[in-house]
This record gives sequence, C-alpha cells and structure tokens, in this order.
Amino acid sequence: MVHESGAFTLEVGNFPTHHVRFASSTSYQDGTLAIDREALLAAIAEPQVFATIEMHLTHPGESCRIVHVLDAVQPMVKIQGRSTVYPGHFGAAIAAGEGRNHRLHGLALLVCAQFPEPTSGALSPHEAIVDMSGPAAPYCAFSDTVNVVLVCHAAPGITNAEFDVALQRVKLKAAVYLAQATATLTAPVLQQYVLSPADAALPRVVYINQLHQQGLMAQTFLYGKHIQGLEPTILHPNEMIDGALVNGNYRQPGRAITYAHTDNYVVREMYQRHGVDVNFLGVVIGRGWQETQFLKERQGWMMARVARLLGAQVAIIAADVGGTGGNNTIDFMQTVQACERMGMRTVAIIQEAGNVDGSDPTLVDHVPEADALVSVGGIGWRTPAAPAVERVLGGTTVRPDITAEPQDACGPLAVECWYGAIWKRSEMGLAAVDA
Repeated sequence: MVHESGAFTLEVGNFPTHHVRFASSTSYQDGTLAIDREALLAAIAEPQVFATIEMHLTHPGESCRIVHVLDAVQPMVKIQGRSTVYPGHFGAAIAAGEGRNHRLHGLALLVCAQFPEPTSGALSPHEAIVDMSGPAAPYCAFSDTVNVVLVCHAAPGITNAEFDVALQRVKLKAAVYLAQATATLTAPVLQQYVLSPADAALPRVVYINQLHQQGLMAQTFLYGKHIQGLEPTILHPNEMIDGALVNGNYRQPGRAITYAHTDNYVVREMYQRHGVDVNFLGVVIGRGWQETQFLKERQGWMMARVARLLGAQVAIIAADVGGTGGNNTIDFMQTVQACERMGMRTVAIIQEAGNVDGSDPTLVDHVPEADALVSVGGIGWRTPAAPAVERVLGGTTVRPDITAEPQDACGPLAVECWYGAIWKRSEMGLAAVDA
C-alpha cells in the first residue's frame, strides 16, 4: 500500500506473547506460542555448515543465563506486500516498508555460537551474556522478553566466513517461521506507520543513524549486503521496521542488535511525535569506522549534505543502537559538526567511555558544536555482580574479559557490560542506569 503522496504505508499486527512451549505443531493462541521443535529445526537445518542446532526456551524471572549471544531477531512475517521481511536475505532485494506484517510482540529469537576458527585482535567476537533474573537482569537486553534460543555448532572444516553467512540465514528463517503461526489470525493490536503530510510550521527532523562496518564479525547488512563502501543514503523509517538492516557485529557486548533495528527507539519516538510537535522526514544512514581522517571528515559532510537536501532543520544522531566507541566516535563527532555548520541543530545520543571514578575522559572525541548530548551510559560503569544460576544456555564456560581465562558459566559473574546494555539503557528512556 502506497499513499498518493508517495509515502510508504506499513501496517504491523502485534501478537502479544507471554509464554512459549514445545508441542506437536506450531501455533499461536491467547498469548502462548506453541513450537514444533523438530519442524522448526528441519526448516532451518544447514547440515553442510552446522553439525547440530540446539533449541531452548526461557522466560523472564527464571534462574537462567544465556551466553555466547551473537544476535537477537524480531519474529515477524510479511502477510501482504510486494517485499518480504528482512529483504535481500529472502529472494530479491525489493524495496521494503509497505504492506502488512505480523510480529510476535514480547518474544525474541536469540542465536548463540562460538566461531570454529581462532580469532584475535579488534575483529574478534566478544562474550555477550543475558541473565534472565537477579540483579544483573535490568542491565541485559532480552531479560524481559520470552526467548527462543538457538545454539549453533559448526561442522568440521567450516571457516568463520562460511559459519557467519549461514548464521544469518538460520536466524532469519527461524524468526519468520515462528511468526508464520499468526498468518491466518486477526491481530489484536494493529499499528499503521505512514509519514503523512505535517504542519509546515513544525520543525523538520531527520534521524541520522551511523552504522558499524569494519569487516567479518563487525558489520551491518543493508538489503542483504554488508555496507562496506556505502555512501550516505536515505531510508524510509518503514524500511527499518521491515528489517532492511540486519546485524552482523559481534564485537563489544553492548553492540547493535537486529531486533533493535526493527524496533528502533528513535524511529518509534519520532513516529509518535510526527505531526504533533515534529515533522519527521526520514532516516539517513552511513558507515562508521572510516579508515582515515579524510574519510571521516568526508563522511560527516556527506551525511549532513543528505540530511540538508531532505530539508532537515534538526538532526537526531545516534550510532547503531549499540553506542559509539573507539575511533567510531571521531566519525560521529564529524557528522555532528558538519550538520551544525550546514545550519541544522543537532541532538546526539552517545555512549560514554569513562570509568567509575571519573579519571578517564568520558568521550573519545568531542567538537564544540556537540553541545546537546544525551548519554546512554558508559562502557566502564559499574554494574552489579550476578549470582550463580540454575541453568545456562549456549555454553558451559564464559570469558567476560577477553584477556582472562574461561570460567564456569553457571557460577557468580562480574561483568562490565551485559548483552545489548546500551540499547537497554536507551529503551529505559534515554537515561543512564547506575548501580
């Protein structure tokens, strides 16, 4: 469905999900998702890459810990429309953002794995942990959702690159399979997303989303292709809701999440306020982690240029729902500076990098124009230690500190940053949470 104005119209049917269980067939009824485990595993099997795939279920409040988490995906399926959800990963990369989707609201699909080949250096996957209960749970993304957990084990001789490509297929196929249980049902909650014409007097706002791209294990996919070499471009916010962006970044545990792209907190807030106190123009995306200072400056000006061509007066700038970090902050600040110098007021949502006692700088880089900053907490901020748990999914040992020896995954843990912590803080109202 497309309005005469040309704006995409997307309807999303939400099916609240409070409980999940295994059964002889897959179905949804009254907030409960029943899953045929064998049918789902058969639908996603890739025996040439994965020797085995385990499937587990967990609910908020359980004494359960999930380890080696790589990504989390929103279970959804396209019911009407020319495209698919997660376009580019299923068939042709047809422009997304219209039609009707069904999604299981309150349920997440988590994929856990350890890569088969040794890694070292900046592009190594870092440990990522979710506690479903206890003092650490409020700091973990998906501690408050019903979770289907896939644990993937590599077949002999598989490379990390082959393993990663197959992981992308498996997690998205599983997410669609789960939501397909609602295909013939009437959604209890139906939301419509359309950028209708707004009062010309309202401030024109654009969301600038800096995405992560360094290489294997630290990348973002746009319509099924990694964004290496991507020049800043425009997305309709509905394309994000439809799954045009998929995460492939396994670096810091506070990293980006596919679920957080499809349920992006800035997009959600802008839609709620569109036509009320802002005129939401759309999304500008570009690649962070540029290799040279010249490219960082160029990227900033290109991002600002696209936003200005849209007619933006205000730019809300965030970095990949997983926060900034390292030299990624330099790219970020170059965009803030370029937007301001091109006449746009900017509000930057940023992750701090300081330590608990304040002796380290809180920002890796800063420009004078960045005078409206919203903090979503710091990498080195104290989080509560977690007690031992009764059940662990994903593995038997963990290494919360990449330089430390593995330890028992069931036992007490002191973790600097839990899985998806930056997004979790943002979801709590763009407020830093300290213990």
